[in-house]
Amino acid sequence: MSDLKHRINALAEKYYPEMVRLRRTIHENPELAFAEFATSALVADTLEKTGLSVKRGVAKTGVLASIHGKKTGKAVALRSDMDALPIQEATGLPFASKNPGKMHACGHDSHTAIGLGAAMILSELKDEISGEVRFLFQPSEELVPGGAPYMIEEGALDGVSKVFGLHVLSQADAGTVGFCPGEMMASADELYITIKGKSGHGARPHLTVDPMVVTAEVILALQTLISRNLDPFAHGVISICSIHGGFAPNIVPPEIKLIGTLRSMSREWRRFAHERIHEIVNGICYSARAEAEIRIESGYPVLVNDDAETAFADSCARELFGEDRVFRAERLMASEDFAYYLEKVPGTFYRLGIRNEAQGITADIHNDHFTIDESSMKAGAAMQAYLAIRGLDQ
Repeated sequence: MSDLKHRINALAEKYYPEMVRLRRTIHENPELAFAEFATSALVADTLEKTGLSVKRGVAKTGVLASIHGKKTGKAVALRSDMDALPIQEATGLPFASKNPGKMHACGHDSHTAIGLGAAMILSELKDEISGEVRFLFQPSEELVPGGAPYMIEEGALDGVSKVFGLHVLSQADAGTVGFCPGEMMASADELYITIKGKSGHGARPHLTVDPMVVTAEVILALQTLISRNLDPFAHGVISICSIHGGFAPNIVPPEIKLIGTLRSMSREWRRFAHERIHEIVNGICYSARAEAEIRIESGYPVLVNDDAETAFADSCARELFGEDRVFRAERLMASEDFAYYLEKVPGTFYRLGIRNEAQGITADIHNDHFTIDESSMKAGAAMQAYLAIRGLDQ
């Protein structure tokens, strides 16, 4: 394995300039969920020139590609997401977004370039591949219901024995990698609640059913979902993030609309929380003679990394980079549709550090100043390629 890791790191260095070029091209031309037409074409064209078999138009704008080694074996999948965010870029970079109101503020441009870099590396190492390496270039990670379920429906995981994916992390130094076994990222559900009362004059509240007061009670009571209904050693969040209602200082409005988010690290508690939200809201409304309409839109499920595959990936990273470049990644209450792949196939989702304080690269994802230390892409491409070869050898 010593020779293999040196060859992979050398090839990552060789293809680094091309990864930078691809990343900057994608960064300049960001496209939102399910509209990644130019990005998808660039990906497919690059893969075909690299010698891979390519299928375009998967899940509308996704791409599937494969490398088959000279040895027979199973299939390992490597996933990259391609969509941007509706953010106006403020980095001032020479390759900043040319598309107003759109920006690669979550690193998906680098994920895509890393995936292409891994394909280039593996195209030179076919003799080392025992089976198939399948590349999943996925649309719409940012927009629920996500592109992953549609990729799966169209055969992305057919015959796949394990799957690996990565995400950049601005809190970790460039070129480091981090792993977390078990539950790593939360499920994410959207809450839409309408509290209906009876309108009237603000000076005669006794003749109304004031939805504003009911709303205040509902917001506070919903916090007991976490403080009094969740094990203190477990993880969950409920946040009401939007309130709409009322139009004058002296008129009690007829209704108030609330929008919020529910996050959980437990599939079982998530189901319980859905039921409890209805009980809490309807109970308070009943006591106040108000009514409620409640809609909970289920988002991505809990992302659960396979323990064995995570330990395997961690050991591969230590072989490839050394002990000092591997860290224990923390759990996050953010969500990721890579969770859908992990519900079907064992694998792991890991972190790639992209921070460089000396260069001022510190902004977090989903920020209009976000960017990466591009040297981190060498580590990302090398890691994905090494995982594929070693994973097939297992």
